[in-house]
Amino acid sequence: MMREIESLFFEQFSKDIEMDELPLVFILGSPRTGSTLIYQIMINYFDLFWFSNFVNDYFAEFPVIGVALALCLNSGSPVNYKSEYGKTEGYFGPSEGSMIFKNWFGGEHPSQTHSCKVLPGKVMHLISTMKSIYRITGQPILAKNAWNCFRIQELSRLFPNIHFIWIRRDISLSALSDLKARYRRGGPTVWNSATTANYLEIQKRPYWEQVVEQQYEYNESIARDLDRFSQGQYVELWYEDVCEETGRELVKLSQYFASKSLPIIKVDMPIPSFSRSSVVDELEDDYSKIIGYISSNPDRFHNRIYGNVRIGD
Repeated sequence: MMREIESLFFEQFSKDIEMDELPLVFILGSPRTGSTLIYQIMINYFDLFWFSNFVNDYFAEFPVIGVALALCLNSGSPVNYKSEYGKTEGYFGPSEGSMIFKNWFGGEHPSQTHSCKVLPGKVMHLISTMKSIYRITGQPILAKNAWNCFRIQELSRLFPNIHFIWIRRDISLSALSDLKARYRRGGPTVWNSATTANYLEIQKRPYWEQVVEQQYEYNESIARDLDRFSQGQYVELWYEDVCEETGRELVKLSQYFASKSLPIIKVDMPIPSFSRSSVVDELEDDYSKIIGYISSNPDRFHNRIYGNVRIGD
């Protein structure tokens, strides 16, 4: 029954949209770099569609049906800035869309090599879903999911009008925050989030090196794939700047969207103040180990440290 209803939506809404007319904005970022915060900020300050917990939890196989229902049920009020390790509260809180994207890409490990392409027979479902959502809502589509960091090539191939927001954070603090997430999941050696191609080798290292190497590999992959497959279609932000200069970073995004003729409207509302989150006081010994490892490899980690990045890095 659901399949038949979905087919009606596709028949009604996915036709007559050229792929280069379909605007998508995907947030990329290694775990614990502020991707949820920039996701929430963009939801509140730009007129964009985004997947809710309601759609992800109950309509992962048929997102367009969930979207149509959510439009009837949700008032569209601004979202709050609460989250816990990427998860938000309530049916209509913003979702990472984990189950939605798993339906299209799978969830095998290593994620970087085994969940980076659309599953056989799912390409047209993905495209028809995105086209239908755009036609129904009239809004460019915003998405945030760490697994998509390894799908840049595939997404760029399928959607020529896709744009990426790469949110970065000082590697010492993102690694420390990721370590805290590991402790929460069961221990310092428990991998958090999508797996890199070499994650089994990384897991042989001391845990404080593991979290640094995980962050490094994510960022190397993102940088390499954006350069290869999405030149001119991405913008970089730093978590530190988003917290301290929120208004300036929103202007930066607005100017980028305008330069690409994306139909994204900025919503006029007051900008709250944000402060950087830190777990240094809670994990001082671990932080010292992380800093020691990074300091022992200054050339390797130089452009992953906030404040060290130069134009052209």
